Amino acid sequence: MRSLPVCVALLALSACALGSGWVGQERVNRPDGDTADSDPTVIVDGAGCPWVVWDATPGDTTLWWTRWLGSAWAAQRGVCQNAPGVWASCGPDLAVDGQDRVWLVWQNAHENDNCNIAACYYDGSQWTVEQPVSPPDSDSTDVYFQPKVSCGGGQTWCVWYGGPSTSLPYSVYASRWDSLRGRWGPEMRVSPPDGNEHWWCDVAVDSSGTPHVVWCTHPLYTVFYSHFDGQAWVTPTPVNDTTQVTASPWASPRIVIDRSGMMHLCFTGAKVGASHRDIVYTRNDGSGWLPCQMLTHDSVNDVWYSDVAADRPDNVWVTWDLQGGTEQFSVHVSHWDGVAWSSEQRLDDTTSYYNCGPAVCLDSSGGPWVFWTGVPYTGPVTDDDVFFNRFTNASLEEDRQAPPAHVAILRCATLQDRSCFAASFSLAEAARVRLVLCDGAGRCVAVLADGNMPRGTHTAHCRTPVAPGAYFCRLQTGGRFETSKVILLGQ
Repeated sequence: MRSLPVCVALLALSACALGSGWVGQERVNRPDGDTADSDPTVIVDGAGCPWVVWDATPGDTTLWWTRWLGSAWAAQRGVCQNAPGVWASCGPDLAVDGQDRVWLVWQNAHENDNCNIAACYYDGSQWTVEQPVSPPDSDSTDVYFQPKVSCGGGQTWCVWYGGPSTSLPYSVYASRWDSLRGRWGPEMRVSPPDGNEHWWCDVAVDSSGTPHVVWCTHPLYTVFYSHFDGQAWVTPTPVNDTTQVTASPWASPRIVIDRSGMMHLCFTGAKVGASHRDIVYTRNDGSGWLPCQMLTHDSVNDVWYSDVAADRPDNVWVTWDLQGGTEQFSVHVSHWDGVAWSSEQRLDDTTSYYNCGPAVCLDSSGGPWVFWTGVPYTGPVTDDDVFFNRFTNASLEEDRQAPPAHVAILRCATLQDRSCFAASFSLAEAARVRLVLCDGAGRCVAVLADGNMPRGTHTAHCRTPVAPGAYFCRLQTGGRFETSKVILLGQ
C-alpha cells in the first residue's frame, strides 16, 4: 500500500505588508552641525530594538551611538574618547551575541598614518574599555581597514583587510574573541597570498559558531567565500561566475545567515559587457551558491553600496543607493518573499540629498529598518546627518478596517493516488490572492491559488506530489502576506 504523508502545521508564523507601511524618512541624530563621516551601522538587540552607530566630526572624528526606545531615539552619546595620537575613529560595525551584549568594532587612524582595529562591547550599562583586535605594529607601517563583526554559537569573530602601507597587495584577516582570557585571539590570514588585492570583506557566524567570510578580489573581479573548519580556513571558492557576472573592484559584499542556516549575499557587480554597476544577490543553503541574479537593472545610473537582512528564507530585504543625477543619490529597497522579488521602493524623500550608504536590520516582527546618511536641504552642504525609514505591518486604521487574511493548513488527503493537502484562508474583503507552497530554500514548489477572490473563506488544494519535508505555505493578498510552516512526514 502506498504510504501517505502526514501534515502538521505551525499556524501564522508571520504577517507582513508589502508595498505599503513605510512610515517615511526621519532623522536619527540631532541637528547639531556635526558631520556624519561614514555610513551608519545597525543591529537589533534581543528585545527587538535597533541600535545605530556612526562616526562624526565634532573636531576629531569619533563614534556616536543611540538606540530605539520604542517611540523615539535615545539621546546620542559618544562611545569612546579618541586616544592620544588617534585623529579618527571610523568605519564602525555592530553585532549582538547570545548574552545580549552589543559588540562594536572600528578602525583607529593614527597621526603617523597607520591604522589598527579596535573593539568593545556594551555590558548593559556602559561600553567597555576598547581593546586592540589587530596585532600591534612595531614599525608603524601597517594599515587595517573596514572591520566587520558577527556573533553566533557562543563565538564572536572580527574580520578586516589591510597590510603594510608601503607594500601592496592587501589581505583579509580574522580574529576570534577569547572569552576565557578576555581578549582577541591571534590574527589569522583568510585570503591566500596569491599577489591579488583581497579587500572589502564581511563575516557571518552561524549557530554552531562557524564564521563564514566573503570578500572581493582585484583584478579577478570575483567575490570569494571561505569558512573556518575549526583548524584552518578552507580553500576560497568563487561566488560569481565571471563569464556571466563580474564583481566591482569595490564590491563591498554583505553576508547574513537566517534562522534556518541559509546564507544570503549581496554585492556590487555588473553583467559581462555592461557599462554600469548593479546590485547582485545570491544565497547558499549549504549545498553551494546559486547563480547570481541582478536585483537592479538601471541602464543609465550606477548603483553603489548595498546591505542585506534576513530572518527566514522567505523574508529577505536588500537595500542600496542609486546615483540619480549629477549630485543626488537615492536609497531603495526590495523584498524576497520566497517566490519573487518585489518591485523596488524608494525610501528617501526631498528633505535631504546625497543619500547613500544604506544599512538594513530586521526588528522582532521581521520588519525592516533602513538607515543612511544624507545632507539636509536646510543645512550647510558639508553637514551629513543619519536618516532612517522603517516598515510597519499595517497602520492602526488599516487594522480596524481590514483585518489580515488568515491561512490554516487543514489536513493531508489523497487525490488519484497522488499526495496533496488542503489549505483554508479567509478574506476580510475581495482581493487578489496568491497562495504558494515553498521549500525550506524559499523555492516555489506549487501554486495553490492565484487570482481575484471574493470576501469569505476559501479552500485551496495542493495537487502536486510533494515529498516529505519542511515547507512554507504563503498567502499574499494585495500588499500583505502570511506564512504557515508545513511539515510533511511519511508514514
